[in-house]
Amino acid sequence: MNPFLRLPIAQQVSFTARAVAQAQSANYHQGEDIRLHLVVRGHDGQPCLIANDLVAGQWGEELRLPLSPAEALAPRVGVAFTGEGIFVTPPGGEAVAFRPDRPIPQSLVLRRGPDIEIGEGEAVAPSEAAPIALEGDGVIEAAGTLPGTDRRLLILRLADAALEAALTAAPVPLRLGDGAAVPAMLCAFDAGEGQLGLLAAISDSEAVPTSAELLPPGLPPLRLTPPPGQRLAPHPLPAELLAKLQRHLAVARGPARADMERLLQRAFTGRDTLTWLSSPVRMAVTRLVLTGEGVLLQGTFSDPRGAVTAIRLRRGDAAVPLAWLDTAEAGFLARAALNGPLGEAWIEVALNTGETGTLPLPLAEPAEIPALRAILDGAGTIPSAQLDHAFDAVLGPPLLALHRRRLARPMAVQAHSFGTPPESPRASVVIPLHGRLDMLPVQMALFSGCDMAEDEVIFVLDDPPLRAAALAMAKSVWQCFGVPLRLILPAEQRGFGPASNLGLQHSRGQVVCFLNADAFPQATDWLTRLVAALDDATVGAAGARLLYPDGSLQHGGMTPEPAPDRAGWVFPEHPGKGLRPHAASPEPREVEAITGACLALRRDVAERLGGFDPDYVIGDFEDADLCARLRRDGLRCVVEDRATLVHLEGQFQGRATGGPGRWNLTLLNAWTYNRRWHAAA
Repeated sequence: MNPFLRLPIAQQVSFTARAVAQAQSANYHQGEDIRLHLVVRGHDGQPCLIANDLVAGQWGEELRLPLSPAEALAPRVGVAFTGEGIFVTPPGGEAVAFRPDRPIPQSLVLRRGPDIEIGEGEAVAPSEAAPIALEGDGVIEAAGTLPGTDRRLLILRLADAALEAALTAAPVPLRLGDGAAVPAMLCAFDAGEGQLGLLAAISDSEAVPTSAELLPPGLPPLRLTPPPGQRLAPHPLPAELLAKLQRHLAVARGPARADMERLLQRAFTGRDTLTWLSSPVRMAVTRLVLTGEGVLLQGTFSDPRGAVTAIRLRRGDAAVPLAWLDTAEAGFLARAALNGPLGEAWIEVALNTGETGTLPLPLAEPAEIPALRAILDGAGTIPSAQLDHAFDAVLGPPLLALHRRRLARPMAVQAHSFGTPPESPRASVVIPLHGRLDMLPVQMALFSGCDMAEDEVIFVLDDPPLRAAALAMAKSVWQCFGVPLRLILPAEQRGFGPASNLGLQHSRGQVVCFLNADAFPQATDWLTRLVAALDDATVGAAGARLLYPDGSLQHGGMTPEPAPDRAGWVFPEHPGKGLRPHAASPEPREVEAITGACLALRRDVAERLGGFDPDYVIGDFEDADLCARLRRDGLRCVVEDRATLVHLEGQFQGRATGGPGRWNLTLLNAWTYNRRWHAAA
């Protein structure tokens, strides 16, 4: 007997004594799934016929049908795959429906143990529901859009079964409501009581199927309405409609049946159906992140013939277009503006032939910094011409939302004091630490020789794995240099801005000076000069002159300037960087912006502004943003040249460096800054 089976079928499965003894099984396969698995074995001391299935790699709950000892010696089991479902008939028993809630398969392959025999069985006639009463020509029993396709499917019933040949020989025009008539693919099935059942597939439209007309050539129009007593035709859920269509299609007739079967195969079944398309389209989604501002997808895509016309994310009946960004080596990043739980969702790919294919989605990854970094690293080098689209449409909103959601979580914080700081500090020096601790004792040694007796020093460790080492080092430098300090230990790494703001919250000085851990004072009065510059009420922030170790200028103020090779986005530039510094000004001089590597504010100003804006990830642009807010409020930014420090620059990026993702992270912050302050540039 041919192992390839088409429905409907009825078979008798005979287990020999040897098959029972060796627990041989009969398995009806649909692709990779086993839709019916039959075996005879004991359960709690009772011989049973066991029916089960393996769908999508998961075994379902067993159906156990008890057998008498005599029946279990060599049982004969009836199996029927009908348009109404799968039925199993144990020896001497009645037919039992197996998995009646699942759509039936279209075709099967039988694989069985060597001692199991297969013969023709008796068809099972399941109880039929009461027929639908018809008035006039017929009714629309059900209608709905088929997920994963561009088609609407209808189940129709006509009063005149003799019309089958006229309606199924060729496509027949069908009109929904007052819409235009479109060709309908029709195949027929027996609806009982002399009625003709029709499955109809038409191009999807917005029309609500409150009525329909079939327009067969040479015959009067056939008008169809909802069943009597219903104002509108029912709209079952897509899964319910799909199961019903498959049951009817298993026994349907007409030339359109094969086309209808192919159409139903295009519906989402949880599998990749792109290989079924007529063009060699390949796509894989390797990363999915739910961000609160849409779904971010990352993967690979190939369309060598340019046949793809649309790629959408589907969730039930909703089809959401993807904002798309090509990346290196046939990769892509895409965003679907869809929020909330995904539920059953998939990718739909449409070709210029009208075909559609489906692609399942992977499980969502945790919306954490590792996912953010992986996405930015996978973006590779983004061309200047694509920067606006890449961040406006694809990367910017979802990654910013991901970052904000992460920062909104409550976080445990510990604070440790070493020595006794001044009771009312003149200034608080706040220093974030990340990646390295070896410069902390150097900085504290220099502070011990500065005019800082009235000030407090606060280190914020933005690197939880280094907690034990930081505590030991803080204790050591206090014992060595006698300069009091405090160590703030947050439970999570959150970046330069949030770490600096945490230090602000724990500070008590009238002036707060944010300082990098790789900045070392040359002048003993550096902090005194910054505090004095802030005595002027028109000054919002004061910064120091920063030099490289070779004496060349690293920072003497910043100027936001457009970068033509970066989509014209504005970046803070350092005039004179790397050159010999000019003579020190005898007074603080006004600049457009100051680097966050050494930036002092009065406490009232810092608290009113909330410190650095935490929207900037890891550490970029938050200083330029803070200075822009100060200028917006009418306050000036100044640099005090006589407050000089050596700045090694970038020594505390730590594990944030490496790979193309670091530059893309800078671009993400540049996008945030430019959309906020230079949107019209």
